[in-house]
Amino acid sequence: MQIETKLEYPNIQKDVVQENHLLLRFRTPPNPKVAERKPLVIGLAIDKSWSMKGDKMEAVIEASSALVNWLTRNDSVAIIAYSADVQLIQPITHLTEKISVTDKIRNIQVATSTNLSGGWLTTLKALVSAKVPNAYKRVLLLTDGNPTLGIKEKESLVQIAKDHQTLGVSTTTIGVGNDFNEEMLVEIAKAGGGNFYYIENPESASDIFFEEFGDIGALYAQAIDIEVNFAPGVKLKNLLSEHSYQVSEEFDEFSGDAKNLSHQKLNIQFGDLRSDDIRSLVLGLEIDGNLVQNDKHLFGVNVSYYNLLQNNQLETIQSSSNVSLDKSKGKQDPDVLVEILISNATSGIKKISEFVKHGHLDEAKSLLFTLISDINTNKHFSPNALGSVLGRLQALEAKISERSVDLGKQIYKNSQMFVRGSESFDTKNTNVHDEIFTYQTIGDIDLYKCPEIKLLMEEKIAEGFRYAIFDFTSTFHIDSSAIGTIIQIVGWLRKRGGELVVSNIHDSVKKVFEITRLYNHIRVAENQELAKEVLMRLIYANSGDKA
Repeated sequence: MQIETKLEYPNIQKDVVQENHLLLRFRTPPNPKVAERKPLVIGLAIDKSWSMKGDKMEAVIEASSALVNWLTRNDSVAIIAYSADVQLIQPITHLTEKISVTDKIRNIQVATSTNLSGGWLTTLKALVSAKVPNAYKRVLLLTDGNPTLGIKEKESLVQIAKDHQTLGVSTTTIGVGNDFNEEMLVEIAKAGGGNFYYIENPESASDIFFEEFGDIGALYAQAIDIEVNFAPGVKLKNLLSEHSYQVSEEFDEFSGDAKNLSHQKLNIQFGDLRSDDIRSLVLGLEIDGNLVQNDKHLFGVNVSYYNLLQNNQLETIQSSSNVSLDKSKGKQDPDVLVEILISNATSGIKKISEFVKHGHLDEAKSLLFTLISDINTNKHFSPNALGSVLGRLQALEAKISERSVDLGKQIYKNSQMFVRGSESFDTKNTNVHDEIFTYQTIGDIDLYKCPEIKLLMEEKIAEGFRYAIFDFTSTFHIDSSAIGTIIQIVGWLRKRGGELVVSNIHDSVKKVFEITRLYNHIRVAENQELAKEVLMRLIYANSGDKA
C-alpha cells in the first residue's frame, strides 16, 4: 500500500492562525502475483417473507445461485432463509460441489412475517463457528421489509453488527423494493464493516451480487488504523468523512511550558480496502503559524493494517510533511479541492436525507443545487471522478423533482456509493491510450494459470492499455478461479474507462458463462473482429463524452 499526503495550500504563513485541509490518499496494488486469494466464508441470510413472493424472490434466488458459482472450491458458504421461522437451507460447506447447493437455493419457498434478527443471528453464528483458517467472513443480509418478529430496535441490531465485526464477521445489507427501512440497513452495514445496496427492481439483483462479489473477492487490507501526529499549533477542526476517530492531547512531561509543547494525536478507523483501489481522507486543520515555525515536521502519519493477501501479515507505512513557511499560503492544490468537493457531496447528501425525511423538499433542492453548481464549476480539474459524482447528484435532483416514492432509498444508495469511493480513476496524469490489446489464451485457465494472466494484464494497464480482447480459441475449460480473475480484470479496466470483451468461446466455456450468469456482466463476441467492433464503438462513444 502507498500513502500520499497533500495540503490544500502548500505554505504556512508566519504569525497567522490559518485554516487548511490535509489530504491523505491510499493506493493499493493489484497484487496479481498472489497465487491464491484468502478463502471466503459467505453467509446468505435471505428474507422469504410473503412480500418477497414472485419476481423479487426469483431474482434473488438466481443472483444467489450465481454468487455460489463464482466462489471457488477453497471458499465456503452457509445459507439461511427466514420468515416467521428460520430455515437452515445449507450448513457451512466447502464448495467442492455446487449443484446441490444451488438446487437447495432454488427450492426456497416464501412464508409469513419477517424475523430478520433470527435469520441474521443464525447466519452470524454459523460463520463465527466455521473452522476455516485464514478466512474472510461476511454475511449478506437481504430483506424487503421491516422486522416484524424478534429484535426490532435499530440500536440493538446495530450493536449486533458491531459485536460480530469485532469477532471477524462483517455484514453487508441489501434492501429490496420500497418497504424496508433504509436508515436501519445503512447503520447495520456501517457498524458491521460491510456495504449497503438497494435493489430497485428484480433485474438489478444480479448486478448487486456481482458488485459485492467483486468487492469481497478483491480485498487487500483489513482493520486499517491511521495515526496522525500533529506538530504543536496544528489542531483538527473536522474530518470530512463518517469514519470513527479519536483525538487526544499529548504533552511533553519534561517541558516547563506544556501549553506550547502539547500536540494532538488523531486515530482513525479506516475499515478495509480492496486491491487496485484508491481511497481518500480529508482533514480540516487549524494551524498557528507562530507555533509551527519551530518544528521540522507539520505532521507524521503511521498506518497499520493486516494484508489479506500475505496471510494476514501486519504491515505498517509512514509519511510526514516538512513545514514550509512563507508570506503567502500559495496556490490551492486542485487535487485536494476535488476531494473536498466529493467529501462535501457525501456529507451534503446526508443533510439532504434529513430534509427529505422531515418533508423539507425546498431546502433539500437548494442544498443539492449548491452541490451541483460547485462540482460543475470545478469539473475540469477531474472529469472522471467529479463527472461520476455530478451524474449521481443530477439523477437525485430528478428524483426529488418528481417526488419519487423511493426517494429516501435513492439518497442512501448514493451516499453509500460516495463513501465507497469513486467508481473510476482519473487518468489525466497517466499515459492511457485507446489501442486495443488482444490476448490469445493458451490452454485451460485454472487456479495455477490465473496469476500469470493477472500479471500480464497489470503490465499492459501500466503501459496505458484499458481496452482488451480475450480470445478463448485455445481454451476449452475455465474454473471458478478463472471466473474471479476475469471479474477482477474487468473491474481494473472499467475503473480506467475501458472494457474487456471475450471472444471465440467454445460450448464448454459457454456453459460455464451460462451457469454463472457472466453473460449479464461481461461482454462476449462471437469472434475477434466482432469484439473489436464492440470496443471501437465504445471508444468512439467515450471520445464523444470527452468532447
